[in-house]
Amino acid sequence: MSPSIKTGVMGIVGCQVLEDEIAYVVSHDEDIKRVIVIDGTQERTIADKIRKMAPNKMVMSFGEEFNFKQFQMSPELSVILWLKPISLHQSPPTLREDVMKAVKTIEPLTKSVMLFYGQCGSAFRNMEIITNGVHVPLTMLKDADGSLIDDCFGTALGGKEEYRLFLVGQPGPSYVINSMWAANWRHFMFEMQMLRDPNDLEEAREIFKYMDYKRVVGLNTGLADQIEFERQLEEFGRLFELQPENRRCTLRIVESAYREAKQHLMDSA
Repeated sequence: MSPSIKTGVMGIVGCQVLEDEIAYVVSHDEDIKRVIVIDGTQERTIADKIRKMAPNKMVMSFGEEFNFKQFQMSPELSVILWLKPISLHQSPPTLREDVMKAVKTIEPLTKSVMLFYGQCGSAFRNMEIITNGVHVPLTMLKDADGSLIDDCFGTALGGKEEYRLFLVGQPGPSYVINSMWAANWRHFMFEMQMLRDPNDLEEAREIFKYMDYKRVVGLNTGLADQIEFERQLEEFGRLFELQPENRRCTLRIVESAYREAKQHLMDSA
């Protein structure tokens, strides 16, 4: 990271499914001295992950009721990180509205904003609609050709073509999870209405059988504890009678987008 940038605020609004990736890039940016977390999830785990990876950073965590009138500018470089729950994905229009409302809320305090989202169905497909009325540079997860990534799984796999090759290369229908899904699948399935009761798996088993799933593929970016990730993947496979596959993935898309957002911040200094 460049030593020339000393002050300013970058905003991040992201999905909890990409929590590990967000925590990673923020923690490993040595320029960032202060992190204000607005956590809209039930798990409330991202602040502690950042504290563990970057004990020298000042990390403060609040719920979505946080009053931004209380926000005080710091002479040091800061990040406002607003984490959104997976449940918003049930409705792409609601997801887009909620995320863009968060962007508009933090925009007056920032010089650059990054969205940790892909297209997510139709929620963020049109960049003109997304950037309309936003007065700071807005960065999203993009492929090498500049087009928006499909979703969090395409992000981990490294791009649209890599995603396509992955899908066509599967021997049959496969259920795909990343590190956050592996750690929180009961709650995530409940939030996505795949389970009415997180402790009653019969509904999900019936869905998996109907969809003819035979495998569960864990997208492994290397961020999660590897022994724990392998255990979670094997447990998921055992519970739903799926053959587990631990597939090594990449952080290239995430790191590239973060560098772009950081460059916008530097350019504004």
